[in-house]
Order: sequence, then C-alpha cells, then structure tokens
Amino acid sequence: MRVLRLLMLAGIAVAVLALAACDRVMPDSRDTSLPPPIPEAVTVVIDEWDGPANIRVGQTMAVTLSSNFDWQITTLPDNLELLGTETGPTDTAQRDGGATGGASWFVFHLKAGAPGEGDLVLVEAPGWEPERQMQTVVIPVQVEP
Repeated sequence: MRVLRLLMLAGIAVAVLALAACDRVMPDSRDTSLPPPIPEAVTVVIDEWDGPANIRVGQTMAVTLSSNFDWQITTLPDNLELLGTETGPTDTAQRDGGATGGASWFVFHLKAGAPGEGDLVLVEAPGWEPERQMQTVVIPVQVEP
C-alpha cells in the first residue's frame, strides 16, 4: 500500500512537471539584433559605456545609443561639429514589420574641428515630453592635433 502511494505521488509529480514545461516558451536561439546605422568613413565609434572619446582634428566619430525614447544632444563642445543624426531598428522584427515599439538606435555623427576637450552631453526623454529627462550621458571628448 505504501509503495502504491509513493508511485502515485511520483506519477502526479511527473505530470505536474510535464504540464509546467508545456507552458514554457523556448527562446528563439537566432540572433535577431541589428547593428547601429554607422555612417561611412567614421573613424571612431563609441557608445555610452566606452567612456572618454579620443580623436584627432578632422576625424569623425559616431556616438551610438539605443532607447525606447529619444536621445538629444544638450551640450556640444565648441570643437565638435554635428554632421547628422541617424536612427534605425535594433531588431530584425522591427525592420521587417513583425514588431511594433521597442528600442531604436540613435547615432550622432560628429567631426572634430579643433584641438581641445569638452563634454558631450546627451539626454534621453520621451519625444512627446522632452522636458522629462530620464537619463543623461556625459562623454568626455579629447581632440588631439
């Protein structure tokens, strides 16, 4: 009788585990991420985690950030020129029309015009509420002759 009870409990446990496994969605093992849209002829690529940027006069750099909201430059050092801003999807489902929302790439294309140093300050905020700053990134930039 005791053995029968143990077998029944073991059977119930296996059934519960099997049902729990059915509820799990296996993650897609394919990498569906997309790289940031870097402009051609960029010499240096940095993101918010790279820390200080060191470039030479005449070189260009791309600052790459991703967000569900918008990134804007709030402080541009005098020795840098903003050449343009690119945005793009971070995932193939966004690009191919299979997903809505999600993060986007923000790429700021800059050119070093003169030697010096300064802080490039970028702020993340909702596009419909730009005064509600969610995150600030400060990237020290050193431009060498």
